Amino acid sequence: MAESKKHTSAADLLADWRSAGRDTAAAHAAEKVAEMALVAAAHAEEAADEVAIAAAAALEAVDRAQIAANRARAAALQAGEAAHLALITAEGDRVRASEGVQDAEAAEAEAAELGEGQKH
Repeated sequence: MAESKKHTSAADLLADWRSAGRDTAAAHAAEKVAEMALVAAAHAEEAADEVAIAAAAALEAVDRAQIAANRARAAALQAGEAAHLALITAEGDRVRASEGVQDAEAAEAEAAELGEGQKH
């Protein structure tokens, strides 16, 4: 009977040893998973930082684009005002040129009459 108890004890020891081996292997696997999770978390944190930097740059770009759009709008308004003034000036120039043509035609007609009167 002592021998069978010893056998049972040896079997129990072997089972315990095998179980401990499996537990150790599982612990190593869990350790690897934890290491990989830490690496993934570090990468995720870096990516989040990059996203924050990109978002800040995008906001700055939007601000700059808005400033540029406002400046372009102001320039367009000034160009429109300048075009309006040019149109008014051109209209005045056309009227003065038309008057100049009429004066020149009248002077030409008068000169022609004077020339006709001296021939006779």
